[in-house]
Amino acid sequence: MKKRAATLLSRIWNPEIPLFGVGLMAAAVICLLTAVIVWSTFLKGLPGFSAPFTLDNYTDVFFYPVTPQALRNTLILGFGTVAVAIFFALPAAWLLHRTNVPFKKFFLTLMFLHVLLPGFLRVMGWIMLISPEIGIINQWIRIFISIEEGPLSPYNLTFMAFLQGLSLTPTLFFMLAGAFLAIDPSFEESSEVCGASRVQSLRRIALPLVMPALVAGAIYVFMTAISMFEVPALLGKPLNINVFSTLMYSAVYPYEGLPNYGIAGVYGVMLLIPTLVALRYYQRMLKLSHRFATVTGKGYRPKLTPLGRWQWAATGFILFYYAIDLFLPFFSVLWTSLVPRLQVPSISAMETVSLAGYKAAIRIIGQGGVLANTLQLVLTTGVLSVFIGLIISWSVLRTRLPGRYLLDTIAMLPHAVPGMAFAFSVAFVSLLLAQTVPLYGSVSAIALADAMRRIPFATRTISTSLIQIHPELEEAVQISGGSRVVAIRKVLIPLITPSLFYSFIWAVLHAYREVTMALFLQSPRNLVMATAIWQRWQTDDTSSAAAIGVIMVLGMGVVIFALLWAFPQVFGAMRRGHIRNEKNK
Repeated sequence: MKKRAATLLSRIWNPEIPLFGVGLMAAAVICLLTAVIVWSTFLKGLPGFSAPFTLDNYTDVFFYPVTPQALRNTLILGFGTVAVAIFFALPAAWLLHRTNVPFKKFFLTLMFLHVLLPGFLRVMGWIMLISPEIGIINQWIRIFISIEEGPLSPYNLTFMAFLQGLSLTPTLFFMLAGAFLAIDPSFEESSEVCGASRVQSLRRIALPLVMPALVAGAIYVFMTAISMFEVPALLGKPLNINVFSTLMYSAVYPYEGLPNYGIAGVYGVMLLIPTLVALRYYQRMLKLSHRFATVTGKGYRPKLTPLGRWQWAATGFILFYYAIDLFLPFFSVLWTSLVPRLQVPSISAMETVSLAGYKAAIRIIGQGGVLANTLQLVLTTGVLSVFIGLIISWSVLRTRLPGRYLLDTIAMLPHAVPGMAFAFSVAFVSLLLAQTVPLYGSVSAIALADAMRRIPFATRTISTSLIQIHPELEEAVQISGGSRVVAIRKVLIPLITPSLFYSFIWAVLHAYREVTMALFLQSPRNLVMATAIWQRWQTDDTSSAAAIGVIMVLGMGVVIFALLWAFPQVFGAMRRGHIRNEKNK
């Protein structure tokens, strides 16, 4: 009797409503956090204190002498970042996907592992290389040139754009990869038959066909670049080169006095507006990209362009990118972690090499729950983003509930909100609820901000896999007597495991290396490894800061390589899925 009742209940119970309810709750949180950014701009004082709505914050910001210059710097930094990213990503995407350049798998693997070196560590590495006073390269140059400091310096807007462009090159690379892979070589062959050279075919055939993807990718890079914090904070602050993200942080964490959340909210809105405008053009470019489809079935046959004598020049170009983006800054951080003070590598310098920095780093990581907080952050972010992403994707593609497409639109909203603004919103809400919900200053606050930011990527990744699975597989389970829950658990989830795994790993990696939101929400009890490095750097303890960075990179590298060795088939699916998702984001 009990078995019959259980069977009947499993057939009657419909999971659509409760799962859709969870998706609606996540959408409500996203909308709330976005609305709080705007609402805070009309309030004066600290959150939680009743105050009338006012426009004083806007007046203060618009008439603040630094604001026009910060606007100019933000736009220059954004466009400069786009230019650098295009310079490296466009040739690299063509070389690695359309030519016979050697070591292709090795280069592609490095592009995927680029995420292991956090952006702020890359900046620190370059400071150690070309800081006017202590930079290793500058010290070496001064052996031959009699000057007191320099001649190179990273503390300028041009170098800030250069480093941001390097860090966003893989993003643009993957967004271009799908477009280059989809070009039918018969177009280029026809051009060459008509007498055009390979360079002319590339310029007149290939580039116009990938132009929608290039413009869409450039807009996406611009959206990301204007909201980045760590590069302007490390390289701009020493010379008072302000952008909106650093002014927003300074408003919440001033050198003296109380935080001004209203001013920070205004800068958040000023970041949000150009991002929304850019997102609108980004979506329009994605719609236009369908007109440039060239894969037409059996007439399509992939073919690589032989580089001939230019083969090794192309290899040198790709190696140059990896040298300045990965190898030089990482080895600079590694060397700094081994010496008590920054100095040019030499025989005499080797005598000062020690593991003192690593002993201090291990002590720092072990104190205050830094390691436990980091593990809690990355696991919570990964599980929460994948769980919500799965529910939203399933609700949109597998139900007919009203409002499901609105749910999908809201799930993409965090993609348009700068990470700094999102962290500010979580901090503001946490302060409002401090008396009832112990969210402020906790690891959960960072995890919430990070998870919400990763939902757009999770939904796009999971939706791509769900679209490829026909609903009749789930219907077959129900016809055989199983419930929809059984169909989801035993059929759907196993089939989309690579996408779930990939979304989880991607969220974990970004939560692990993310410093902007963690800094904005930091407190003495929620320190993670990224903020611990930042704090040691601010106190000029370069040795232990670098040692924590090396431990951070190598630790996650070991985990990733172990996963790649244990699940090579998943990595293959991840690599193919990443190219599709970066194209469709």
